[in-house]
Amino acid sequence: MAKACLIVLLVFCGSGATCSSSLRNPFSAVGPPAPDLLMPGASLDQVIGVVNQNSSRIVSYQTNNASLTVPGMPSIPHLRGNIAAQRPGRLHLQASTALTGPEVDLGSNDELFWFWVRRNEPPALYFSRHDQFVGSAAQQLMPIEPQWLLDALGMMQFSPNDYHEGPNPVGNGAIEIRSVMQTRTGTLTKSTLVDASKGWVLQQHIYDSTGTLLASAVARSHRYHPAMGVSLPQKVEIRMPKAQLSLSIDVGTVLLNQLADNPALWSLPAMSGYPQVDLGTAPPGAFPAMGSTGSRDWSTLASPAFVGLTPGTAIAGAQTNRLSPPVALTSPSPVVPTPNTPIVQQPVAQALSPGGIPALSGNRPPGAFH
Repeated sequence: MAKACLIVLLVFCGSGATCSSSLRNPFSAVGPPAPDLLMPGASLDQVIGVVNQNSSRIVSYQTNNASLTVPGMPSIPHLRGNIAAQRPGRLHLQASTALTGPEVDLGSNDELFWFWVRRNEPPALYFSRHDQFVGSAAQQLMPIEPQWLLDALGMMQFSPNDYHEGPNPVGNGAIEIRSVMQTRTGTLTKSTLVDASKGWVLQQHIYDSTGTLLASAVARSHRYHPAMGVSLPQKVEIRMPKAQLSLSIDVGTVLLNQLADNPALWSLPAMSGYPQVDLGTAPPGAFPAMGSTGSRDWSTLASPAFVGLTPGTAIAGAQTNRLSPPVALTSPSPVVPTPNTPIVQQPVAQALSPGGIPALSGNRPPGAFH
């Protein structure tokens, strides 16, 4: 009986049906541990340099055996997915089940981005040009463009054009860097938590000018790729409250810098039976949220606290989706905060010169959130 159950379990998992990532082969190679790249008391420049160097080594990213779940939405089953990404902002995520077929298609190319969810109401393939994003229905439905998902997967960089301060210890071997970013959608504040020794990114939280949480990414179970000298998260939790969207991704087996040239991979797909709706030309309020599939309880979305971080030690607002408004910058000089603005906490804050850290910001499209 035990042998028969094991066979059934293996067939069930191999079919693409629901199967926890914890049931993967326990004898698979783990690989060497990641080296310690940061010393205690590392400076802001040193922390940013380590994070940017890790990201700059990645040109393309792909996996064909990712596992996706949508917390708080039992109507959407466990999904198997393919993810392809190419710097500076190309992305294509597809997810499906063996029984129902395709369920999610989300992507971005140099001109536009799109998303399609089989169970979305009303059913359609939604898209928007990047240059029509601001002030449109697209921005209301998805407050951050899909290129930000590259950051969540481990390819984020600190831009020398933004204002950064820290690093400040937050407990459990993590340090925090606060950033103020001037983007085409306005002033954004970002809190980035970094492992104090390995230098990999643990959390990212982006807030708008009112202190409202726009997007969070929590990374876990990092793996070191020795051939590339790169560390990437194995598990990522993504949350966009305004879009009513939350995803939990186990990326599976990742291949770096091996993606073949395939223009069709980045093209707007054609979905039979689903009209194409241009959100970039539609006014705000014209459509429901991206994650709208009927009744749901969004209070069950994943917490932005990473494993081991005790309550109360995460960034301000992580529990409430709020943060005091960011300081608006008019020059690269250190700014003086208002009494209710926590962005400047220590005198080590500085605005980085363009040549001060390794970066690829020159190749990014205007308004990219990096």
